[in-house]
Amino acid sequence: MHAELEAEREHYDDDHSALSTSSSFSSTSSSCSVPFSFSPALTAGPPWRHVEPNGDQDHYSSVAGFGVTGLTFTELDWTTVEHRFDRLASTRNVPEPVVKWSDFGYCVGIQRSPEISNEILKALRGRRECKVDITKKELHRYWLRMTDPSINYRIQLFFDMIDRNMDGRITEVDIKQTILMSATANKLSVTHEEAEEHAGLVMEALDTHHHNQGYLQAPQLESLFELSMPQGSSYASNVQHQNGLYQEPISRAEIMFRSYWRRGWIILFWLMICVALFAWKFIQYSHRTAFQVMGYCLSTAKGAAETLKFNMAIILLPVCRNSITWLRKNRRISSVIPFNDNINFHKLIAGGIVVGVILHGGTHLACDFPRISGSDSSIFRQTIAASFGYHQPSYIQILATTEVATGIAMVVLMSIAFSLATKWPRRQSPSLPRSVRQVTGYNTFWYSHHLFIFVYALLIVHSMFLFLTSNVTEKTTWIYIAIPVLLYAGERIFRAVRSRFYEIEVLKVSFYPGKVLSLKLNKPKGFNHKGGMYTFLQCPQISPFEWHPFSLTSGPADDHLSVHIRALGDWSYQLYSLFQEAVLTGAKELPKIYIDGPYGAASQDYIKYDIVILIGLGIGATPFISILKDIANGLQNTQLDQVCSSQKGPLKAYLYWVTREQSSFDWFRDIMKEISKPNLKQSVIEIHNFLTSIYQEGNVRSALISIIQALYYRKTGIDIVSRTPVRTHFARPNWLNVFSKLARKHRGARIGVFYCGPSGLARELARLCTKFSTKTNTRFVFHKENY
Repeated sequence: MHAELEAEREHYDDDHSALSTSSSFSSTSSSCSVPFSFSPALTAGPPWRHVEPNGDQDHYSSVAGFGVTGLTFTELDWTTVEHRFDRLASTRNVPEPVVKWSDFGYCVGIQRSPEISNEILKALRGRRECKVDITKKELHRYWLRMTDPSINYRIQLFFDMIDRNMDGRITEVDIKQTILMSATANKLSVTHEEAEEHAGLVMEALDTHHHNQGYLQAPQLESLFELSMPQGSSYASNVQHQNGLYQEPISRAEIMFRSYWRRGWIILFWLMICVALFAWKFIQYSHRTAFQVMGYCLSTAKGAAETLKFNMAIILLPVCRNSITWLRKNRRISSVIPFNDNINFHKLIAGGIVVGVILHGGTHLACDFPRISGSDSSIFRQTIAASFGYHQPSYIQILATTEVATGIAMVVLMSIAFSLATKWPRRQSPSLPRSVRQVTGYNTFWYSHHLFIFVYALLIVHSMFLFLTSNVTEKTTWIYIAIPVLLYAGERIFRAVRSRFYEIEVLKVSFYPGKVLSLKLNKPKGFNHKGGMYTFLQCPQISPFEWHPFSLTSGPADDHLSVHIRALGDWSYQLYSLFQEAVLTGAKELPKIYIDGPYGAASQDYIKYDIVILIGLGIGATPFISILKDIANGLQNTQLDQVCSSQKGPLKAYLYWVTREQSSFDWFRDIMKEISKPNLKQSVIEIHNFLTSIYQEGNVRSALISIIQALYYRKTGIDIVSRTPVRTHFARPNWLNVFSKLARKHRGARIGVFYCGPSGLARELARLCTKFSTKTNTRFVFHKENY
């Protein structure tokens, strides 16, 4: 659906996120919640080490034990480390194999953070000469220390890594240097001033308890991990047995039926019509005199032609967006017709057209025409001579006729349009040759798709010049396509008139990292939208013809419209550059923008559920921002005692936003702050931000950042990573744990899961929805935005 995602490739499987993290939630659950609080990463967030729900809780009963036990220096076992050593080992001029000291990071699996791996090696060597080759025996000894289960050894090694002069004392300068080093390893933006402030925060938290010595010692590190945990929190309280979770099992067949029955009956109904039309024409032409010349080739071609007429008509219906938006408002209709799959059905019909063209055109060219030109002259005269003016044509003469020429022209135009509409050319896939990529992309897809205007014109001409009949009543193509073509043309005219009728003024322009453009527009009179809807934008300075869809990030109750556009394609890059130039030069007038909409989308169905899970990857969070604002505005306008009885919409909403760049949080920072203004005890909206550039919590490369994050949040209520009241989790979510906890927390509920992002994760989420719906008494219903 979203044009801003056309070229998006969210690197979800980031090298920095090789291990997943789990998310946990507040253990309280109620049929009615009061807004808002945001689940902090350490209050109810991912543990530093993955623990199964039925795992050993006693091992984590101590807060300090939680932090230190979770601290990891390497995730590799000795077999892997040894294999890496053997690959690099050299035996030249040495009695036993060795590797260079600079290869230590690769051997233990932290080669992407050379500064930290060097500091660990120095700590292991007691700060002696570090630039000395490493033997396998030495490497094994180092690996044993890095993976030692003893808490004391873990504390001491971490301490030694920070204590650069090995005097047994960590100063504020040591902490600052480690913070800057960790920030670089995790691709975080931290200035020297911020690092100094954070280092001071650590000293303030610990040194005040030790007579303001100005330094920290090894025993204090345990207190440091303890202070990083929120008050009254321990991981043990968040780990729950799954007793009672797996109840009321439901068969996979029933889940599949519930999930796909609307899609299934539509496809089955379509197939039945196609088969019926094909059979009708096949039988009809099997009894005609022309059958004596061409046989079943004729019947097959004519049967396929009838399905082509039908499919060329209905392929326009799924892209009549205004009609679909209007129809989906009716609960009865939308309950049986899967409007969210309109683009998929459009593609399915296109596939049916391809099959019809191959059968119709292929049998004509390979079978019918050769039989006409090569048939016995007496049989020709007795059967179909009148249709050819009593002249038996050659194969070339048949190809030169109006009917065949228009048919071939249609096939050529459709081949171009179909080819450029496929995934790789439309998104300029890197796998395509460079010369091909230069002539592909969204713009090429957009313009080539309008070749169908000529295809429909040729189709009418083609249907008027039939070889084997002069009966007007059999020339039925116009009957099939008349209503759909008029409906589609009417929609295009209506969209053009409406877009010019809306008076749009750009109120504010904002630029964010990652080439994201935010436009705040005045809200035209009569423009009423719901959360999750999208609108089309046009900039006449770029093109007077191109319209691109973007999710609205403003709430329905807002007095303005807003969109966030990431520059990923030709059109969005040009739009970004136009506004950037206008702002930098102080132009009196900003580029003109036209809008058309609003239009319904899959995420609009969030209103049907009491519990919703919104999952966005990168810029894929845009359709969910307006939903959160809608829920927030609705709750703010509802009296406290009316929430349970009269509130319409979700009683609980979870947003999982996964991004790989810290700067991405700038996109919606103001909105996050706006949503998080109320600060009551229980939450209706729960936001979980995940930054995949940071190593999972507990990794030595992110341990200090995690501690500072917790301390700073406790002091200011602001997350140091996102710089909002919403705490940031490290690395990727462990979706299995997420769904497991939600299934426990909301037993027996029907949960709507809405996703916008790359298709790879969509398949995993859909699989998990099916799995937990079949094995638990909680039902997860998956929805995916089409783009």
